[in-house]
Amino acid sequence: MHSLVMLGFLWAGLVACSWAGVTTQPPPLIRTLSAGGDIGPQFDVSKPTEPEDAEFWHKVGLRQLEKTIKQAQRVKEHSYQKKARNIIVFIGDGMGISTISAGRIYKGQYLKHGYGEEETLVFDDFPNTGMAKTYNVDKQVPDSAGTATAIFSGSKTHYGAIGMDATRSKKNGQQGRVQSVMEWAQKEGKRTGVVTTTRITHATPAATYAHIYDRDWECDTEVPAESVGIHVDIARQLVENAPGNRFNVILGGGMSPMGILNASEVKTTIFEGPTETICSRADNRNLPAEWLAHHANDTVPPALVHNRKDLLNVDVKKVDHLMGLFRNNHITYSIAREAGEPSLQEMTETALGILERGDKSNGYVLLVEGGRIDQGHHMNYARAALHELYEFDLAIQAAVNNTDPEETLILVTADHSHAVTFNGYALRGADILGTANSHEKNDPMFYETISYANGPGYWDHLANDSRPQNSSNMWLPLKHFTEEERTAPTYRHLATVPRKDETHGGEDVAVFAYGPGSSLIRGVFEQNYLAYVMSYAGCLGPAKDFDDSCKDYQNEQKERPLDKPNPSKSGASVLGASLIPIVTAATAGILGAHWL
Repeated sequence: MHSLVMLGFLWAGLVACSWAGVTTQPPPLIRTLSAGGDIGPQFDVSKPTEPEDAEFWHKVGLRQLEKTIKQAQRVKEHSYQKKARNIIVFIGDGMGISTISAGRIYKGQYLKHGYGEEETLVFDDFPNTGMAKTYNVDKQVPDSAGTATAIFSGSKTHYGAIGMDATRSKKNGQQGRVQSVMEWAQKEGKRTGVVTTTRITHATPAATYAHIYDRDWECDTEVPAESVGIHVDIARQLVENAPGNRFNVILGGGMSPMGILNASEVKTTIFEGPTETICSRADNRNLPAEWLAHHANDTVPPALVHNRKDLLNVDVKKVDHLMGLFRNNHITYSIAREAGEPSLQEMTETALGILERGDKSNGYVLLVEGGRIDQGHHMNYARAALHELYEFDLAIQAAVNNTDPEETLILVTADHSHAVTFNGYALRGADILGTANSHEKNDPMFYETISYANGPGYWDHLANDSRPQNSSNMWLPLKHFTEEERTAPTYRHLATVPRKDETHGGEDVAVFAYGPGSSLIRGVFEQNYLAYVMSYAGCLGPAKDFDDSCKDYQNEQKERPLDKPNPSKSGASVLGASLIPIVTAATAGILGAHWL
């Protein structure tokens, strides 16, 4: 009834305007309502006209590719045909637009470059940008498993699914499987690798190699009884099956799911949240030892490392297979990095050194994930999250410095956003993690520039019995917190809805592109299109034969003189690394090792 009354007022106003000669008829929306029409979705989501399986999304991806190419051809622009020998995908997990903007200011203020707002992130200067729609098949706001599957396989899927489309089944481990870009790359003879600050079995890296009903099945102990013997846990898939067991580089955290443990691991700063707990194995398998055994007949022995020193001592010019596991769980937030942990930049540089082999290989595909941006936001740890973005930016700079832009396509994007806001009317140069209105002395409440729609920060800031008398304000005054508390990595910014774990955001995420094929990134598109950009630009997978451009490129490569120097700048020359003692399968299980 209320809606009808409001529409009556709107109609009356429009009639008045028509008398004044402004308009002669109501806008289409009101005409529809007045005619008794229905407003809402154009289709019934409970009865889709076509199942949104891998084939459905394959058509969506190819249509977007065709549309983009036709737009370029219409203006006689042909750079889309350039081919990438190498592809690097940087995923800033949870790095939505508000995080990018706030993180840019944080970087400038952290480095004392000026006010902060005028700072630039490395990928700000990438020549091509677009926006990706992130929803899952069954969720308006997605998770990392479904989005990573879309990015790396070209098929959107359910919330929580990894490497499987929307036809997945708990009781059929083969149903709904989709191939990833790493599988496409390996079929073309390319080298492959994954680098992450999370567990190596976490959702985003897992989507490059695993096929499993539920992202949480990282250990054998997490697979439910109904799926045991049907679905193999994610950690086992990494070392037992291609493409994981053929990766040239595996760097990240997550020793526990892999069946090894550093019992003396130090935690100087205690962070909270569901992601700080980790599963362990019950089958007594030592998966890193099995990985070493799998590569025992390699021409050059594989390398297994567990600390920064040994990582930087790897002879990247010789070692073909490297696994580095640096924490039992995730690698610590960089703002509170523990001794012996490598930075994302160092892992990226080492990975590039291993992967780059000039004319001795067909190139490579690498995933680099800044995974703890997301986890910082989940706990309303704004400072920790923004510092992770700064570290992520350093890794991207390392990739730009150590690759040839004529040969390497670099994509920078997020899998999803977060419920974080960058708000208020803070003065130019104000601390991005400080108050937004401290300059407005008459305001009854000071509030922070960064806040969250929901999360555990609600309880930290709730006034409870300490609320001032005769005050309607339910929040503690910021002066209640000391400067030391507010600058700590574990300080939580205010959240307005209580949740133990802050949620993701559903808005589109930005995609930044640099190198051959980057002009394919333009406009707004479904997130799964990114897989088709990599496929078409890299001459691998389902879009390889979309037109004749890959055949032309491959013919050009065959005619290239063998003695012509490859223009790629190998990360190996930058690292100046030397060979470390190789850990053998016999000693890998002991790990009596040098952790620091």
